[in-house]
Amino acid sequence: MKSSLVLSLLLGVVLSVRAASVPPSVESMTTTTPLTTVTVTGLYNDSSPTMTTYPNYIPSTSITCCITTSPGTTTPQTTVYTTPSPSQMMCPEGWEVFQGRCYSFVNEDMTWPQAQSNCAMMDSMLVSVHSAQEYGFLQQLTSNNGNQNAWLGGFYLQDQWLWIDGSWFYNNSWGSESPDSSNPCLLLNTYEAWSNSPCNVGGFASICVKNSNVPQAIVCPEGWTEFHGRCYYYNYESLTWPEADTNCAGLEASLVSVHSPQEYFFLYQQTTVNGFSPTWLGGFYLEDQWMWLDGSWFYQGFFTQMSQDSTNPCLSTYSKDGWSNYDCDQTYNSFCVKNVVV
Repeated sequence: MKSSLVLSLLLGVVLSVRAASVPPSVESMTTTTPLTTVTVTGLYNDSSPTMTTYPNYIPSTSITCCITTSPGTTTPQTTVYTTPSPSQMMCPEGWEVFQGRCYSFVNEDMTWPQAQSNCAMMDSMLVSVHSAQEYGFLQQLTSNNGNQNAWLGGFYLQDQWLWIDGSWFYNNSWGSESPDSSNPCLLLNTYEAWSNSPCNVGGFASICVKNSNVPQAIVCPEGWTEFHGRCYYYNYESLTWPEADTNCAGLEASLVSVHSPQEYFFLYQQTTVNGFSPTWLGGFYLEDQWMWLDGSWFYQGFFTQMSQDSTNPCLSTYSKDGWSNYDCDQTYNSFCVKNVVV
């Protein structure tokens, strides 16, 4: 009975969250961001840590400007302007920015349903993890706030693990896994990969996420299209996969790595504007496994048609239902993508 109640709560939360949207709005400024290196542990059940580099956050700096003299006095007054950090430009106060999304660490003990409801009140949701780099950022965020565990947006429903934002869930990143039906909610661990727990037992901190508040005109160059915090460019020139990759690099971008069914459908729609044509994506086959150029996890279950891997090691759109693989020397249109950077 308790298990059914938990699953009912989860399903209700998920349906309400996926109907929500986050409006963008903030000012644009440009700040140079230094890099820091952190250790990501336990993501692939190996003994060696993965070193991940991502933007650190710049403290505010003061600029002295505009010395004026008040009428009737000779005492100068100084007006001080503060240069906001990237997080302040892109995210609400108290949130941190990473790769175009805003994160809030909620340092208050809650159950999983309470944590998700709290995120929804802030026009956000519990975080769904898309890559090893993002998980490393979340581990450091949790550790910086004096915690070892925090609720994530993963949950078990109808015999499968799901992310609350609808992106693909990857089963290669468990630190420890308990029986799914009695432990249907996902927890981050700062020392290893994630684990699962009863949703209503114990209280944990949580991490909320929303897209950045940067208008499209600021985010994407002319000719590019914004979708969920990333900028996409459809190249109509027929190129081989290596040529397409080089062309994207010249635009300070890369062939697109696909993170969710919603993102793939957005891409496929662009290919049908002038009649369907296979279009290169950033997926490739190397040393017996499929990979994405951006290092995010590859979902094997989305092949609509699959040829022999070793002779057709490059990925392309195929139909609205999924992708296929082709010889890399064939010439197709291509998609470039870059993250939101201010």
